[in-house]
Amino acid sequence: MKYLSKAVVGKKIAISLTVGIFLQALIALAFESGGIVSGTIAKFLLDTEHVKWIFLVYGPLLAARGDIAVLAGKLGTGLHLGSIKPSFRKNTLTYKSLIASTLTIAIVDGVFIGIVTYIMNLIIYPLGIKVFNPLLFFVIPIIVLAIAALISSIITSAVSFFIFKKGMNPDVYVVPVMSAINNILITIIYAVVLLILKPWGGEVVVEGNIIYAVANNRELLGTYLGLIPVVLIIGGIIYVVIKFAKERDYSKMMKEASLAILFSVILGSITGIILSQGEEALLAYPQLLIVFPALIGTLADQVAITANVLITDFSAGYIKPEIKSIKETKVWTSFLGVGSAGALITIIMCLIGTFISWNSLGAWWHVPLVIIVTVLANVLGFLFVGTLIYLLSIFAFKKELDPDNFAIPLAACLADLSCAGLIIVFSFLILPDIGTHETGLEIIKTLISSIIAKF
Repeated sequence: MKYLSKAVVGKKIAISLTVGIFLQALIALAFESGGIVSGTIAKFLLDTEHVKWIFLVYGPLLAARGDIAVLAGKLGTGLHLGSIKPSFRKNTLTYKSLIASTLTIAIVDGVFIGIVTYIMNLIIYPLGIKVFNPLLFFVIPIIVLAIAALISSIITSAVSFFIFKKGMNPDVYVVPVMSAINNILITIIYAVVLLILKPWGGEVVVEGNIIYAVANNRELLGTYLGLIPVVLIIGGIIYVVIKFAKERDYSKMMKEASLAILFSVILGSITGIILSQGEEALLAYPQLLIVFPALIGTLADQVAITANVLITDFSAGYIKPEIKSIKETKVWTSFLGVGSAGALITIIMCLIGTFISWNSLGAWWHVPLVIIVTVLANVLGFLFVGTLIYLLSIFAFKKELDPDNFAIPLAACLADLSCAGLIIVFSFLILPDIGTHETGLEIIKTLISSIIAKF
């Protein structure tokens, strides 16, 4: 009988694990192609060219899906550990507390988004674009996130229960599926709310650009009427808080997630600023705008998948929560498999975006340059955010905190920020027709300096 050496066996195991997680992640991340729907909706329904603050609010709204996605991460862990039943009927108090905290976090997130984006609007925009009435910055995010969180909670639970009953791993599949769905939900709801409220005035010229004027009180009538559902939503959340305040799972999640919410809003707002400042690249290369939500969603999903797998393995005792555990075959193969799948999906989505926007493309040789830009952003973003979330997860376990409560929200907003920033930076450095190389560097320096100065 022929015996294999430990090195050969270890190599075969590593290859098997890498290929296994690669295929699972590839299938899961393929759902993120649905994010192209979000980009297409954003391209045609969000008038970012005439209303400058739309991108400013859109960034943190997309980042907020990470807070909603806490539900997906905790459902996966709870189903594995048996603290949650895979059923809507007669489920555990842990599940009910989880739903209650998810809805509460969404509304708190909406309030924080209002505060931060209003302040950002006052700081970064010139006088003709600056909005002094803070109403729309509170009404719109609260309504959008309340509706999105309610619908998303139902869909997330249904998908998690179905996948778990089929013997598959919710940690791998649910977050990518729900990330794409949440991107689409938030974008559609945001676009519809804007179309209903129309919180802007007529056309004016500011700094040589034709935009919609800042709305006066008469033009904000729809937004004032929007206060009615906002008051009802806040009243409902107050009831939820009173009912679940004494529940351990609810109070623990709210306490540990509160800091993550604040950071996610701030980082999401910086993402919004980057989008506003990098508008030239997104308009010059329409395939970038179309696939943009899918690209940042893919990176967020890669990090979330890795974080969820690690958190579950830490919780079950399969892997020790130590930095040196990165040497464990199960850990580094997860990073390698998920990273490779993300890079491949990024290339595929760029090609899909190119096909959709074929009629408005420039020279054909721009296509590989766009692919290079997005793959660089994906790979470098995954290395940076993945490493940070790995360290945060270990820190959480050592401090006896639940990493599900803040690792996933931070993963989503950090991924959004790094992906958006890297795409814009590489676009100005690599892609032609977005100013000169020197101009691109100047814009990047100005952007970084302004962000540092404001924080």
